[in-house]
Amino acid sequence: MKEDTVTNGNSFDPKGNTTGETEEMDSTFPLCEHLHSRSLDDKYILDISATSETHPFIAAALSDFSTDVFALTDNELVKICQLREHKQKIVNCKFSPLNQNLLYTTSNDGTVKLWDLRDPKSSTVTFKDTTLDEKSQPKSLNSFDVSPCDRLLAAGTELVAGDAFILFWDVRNVELLGGYWQSHTDDISQVQFHPTDSNKLMSGSTDGLINVYDLSEQNEDDALQECLNTEAFVDNLLWFEEENKWRISCITTQSVLQLWDLDGAEPYKRITRREIAERIQKPYTSYEDTYIVKCHNIRGLLLVLCSYWNASESGLLRSLIIFNDKILPSWEFMGNRQRVRASYANEHTNLFITGGEKGQLDFWKLDLSQISLTSIQRK
Repeated sequence: MKEDTVTNGNSFDPKGNTTGETEEMDSTFPLCEHLHSRSLDDKYILDISATSETHPFIAAALSDFSTDVFALTDNELVKICQLREHKQKIVNCKFSPLNQNLLYTTSNDGTVKLWDLRDPKSSTVTFKDTTLDEKSQPKSLNSFDVSPCDRLLAAGTELVAGDAFILFWDVRNVELLGGYWQSHTDDISQVQFHPTDSNKLMSGSTDGLINVYDLSEQNEDDALQECLNTEAFVDNLLWFEEENKWRISCITTQSVLQLWDLDGAEPYKRITRREIAERIQKPYTSYEDTYIVKCHNIRGLLLVLCSYWNASESGLLRSLIIFNDKILPSWEFMGNRQRVRASYANEHTNLFITGGEKGQLDFWKLDLSQISLTSIQRK
């Protein structure tokens, strides 16, 4: 696969200033405002979700198989409850797109649980593979998503007896609707609904494929619309919109970032781990301890949260903005004291949340007031 040549340009300054050229310029990472932190008793934070309100609910999936839920006010973070029913690692937590009181959690134990935060003593519904008999082992779930209409659930499984499944449930019915099992040949690491189309789903796998489905079709063969071969293990996927066109970002297990058009035979941009390291490390030392945390879609721009973390040295947590052929520094998250494993962004409230291996939940305020496509295009 061809490797893109990254063109140098002026650095990106959220305040709208253009500060120079190439390497000197890329060293300018304006500080992101650190609002406050919350320690969660040294448990790993594996996933973060939040509602979209100005004073949101926030959920953090933890390494002890529990999920802590908080309410964020103007002055403090108040813990509402701890949800504890899963028996294995939690892989995702997601709030309902239509009801801030409803939260889904998904686990390697083969279940998706729905919680009502108005009465959080126990889960309201447990979704699982209801086709199994009592002697069958549940299929381990690696990823989960809920459709934007909040009617359909999808979850990807590990390889089971030669098949990897995407399982589907109707939120109104705990019985399994059905599944796909012919499109991937290894563990399914990601499933993601399109942000605005409940009939469009993509999946990624350690078989190297990204598949895009039209769920309105009657069978799996007809539903499979696109098959993109990354030639790598797929770790994390995101739908993002750029210039009124929906595209896909893919983070591989080797922290290579691939950007795809839906009908692409290969990525239109590929950014290697070394290139990421050279962008965020000033001065550059090495790329082995550099990794991509997650990508976020921010006002038509792709924000890539990156980290250099070495336990024997000081770490870095910085972000890049990617727009068309431009790769521009955006923020440095000064004050981070852990290897970050999860992040959440809300472009409407400017809230950005990170969590990681020391159990620290950090809250940041992104200054998005000067970010516009017009200013980016001029750079």
